[in-house]
Amino acid sequence: MIRQCRVMSLFRDDVLLGRAMSVSSGRQTGSYLMDAAARIAVAEAEAIAWQEFGIRGRAERLSGERDENFLIRTAEEVDFVLKIAHPSENARQMQFQTRALLHVPKRDSLLPVPRVLPARDGRHEAQICDRDGRTRAVRVVTYLPGVMAAHLPLIGPSLRRAVGQTLARLDMALADFADPADTFELSWDVTRCASLRPMLAAVAQPADRERAERALDGFERNVVPALPVLAHQVIHNDLTPFNVLVAEEEDSRIVGIIDFGDMIRAPRINDLAIACAYHIGAKGDPLLPLLDIVAAYCAEQKIQREECDLICDIVAARLAITILITEWHAAHNPENRVYILKNHPTAVRGLARLSAVPWAEAQARLRCAAGLEA
Repeated sequence: MIRQCRVMSLFRDDVLLGRAMSVSSGRQTGSYLMDAAARIAVAEAEAIAWQEFGIRGRAERLSGERDENFLIRTAEEVDFVLKIAHPSENARQMQFQTRALLHVPKRDSLLPVPRVLPARDGRHEAQICDRDGRTRAVRVVTYLPGVMAAHLPLIGPSLRRAVGQTLARLDMALADFADPADTFELSWDVTRCASLRPMLAAVAQPADRERAERALDGFERNVVPALPVLAHQVIHNDLTPFNVLVAEEEDSRIVGIIDFGDMIRAPRINDLAIACAYHIGAKGDPLLPLLDIVAAYCAEQKIQREECDLICDIVAARLAITILITEWHAAHNPENRVYILKNHPTAVRGLARLSAVPWAEAQARLRCAAGLEA
């Protein structure tokens, strides 16, 4: 059984916090992959939910990259998700995510984001020790029922427009949110993609490796010089179809935005580009899905021409780092290979199709979708 332990402060002064946040992106990726953690059993998850949060129910294990997640089904038919952080998780970062989830409903109460529940002691995170004696942060959020957009047989224009509109509302809700830990270094922060170049060697297919390298080159050439003048804010940073839930009876209606674990302060336009990146279809016009999302986003929140002209480079870089990180990650964690590689085929196909589009043509069409002068 998990035992309660004394909470140890890992960040007692600004020096230690600075050291924790200065870890390179590559090292941060490696820390989660190479640092094995004790696996929490289903019975232990049920005990934690009751002892720390007063929720009694039956636990079912859910998938996850870093956290261990459990669906807690209660007799009252009100379900929750218990999230147990990896012991390497920075406590300040988890608190940042919690505060953001508490902030969003205050700005837009209709946004379908998970609500954070307090523990028995009133705090929004509990601390437990696992069987190895390592401290782990735990929180509970409401369960949002729905179908992952990634599991639909087809994602059509209506849902793509809903993605753009909902993301714009989320970005507006987060626009005034700030936290001391919102600038930590993250491997999935596309602005740091240059640090992932050593992972190119892990890409198995030469054509994929070449396209990924060209995407990193384009980002450094076109986006990096513009970073200082772009609008920055806290963003979701991972609005893939796996993190969008739709209603079972109406698959163009979004009922959930989940997985805020990669949230970070970054250029606002990154959020829009990342949402676009995973919608490039296998057939037809590769830009059309992007135009649907951009048009709906910009109907809610305008973007600048300078931001719009960088969308293709950011999309390409995000697809490239998806290929790099997932192939490297899967090679080091074969037991979680299926989950790790869930976005890999989409990224490979999307980058190949986007690479065939003339950039000037893509920029002109995206400007029109954004309501900007072509």
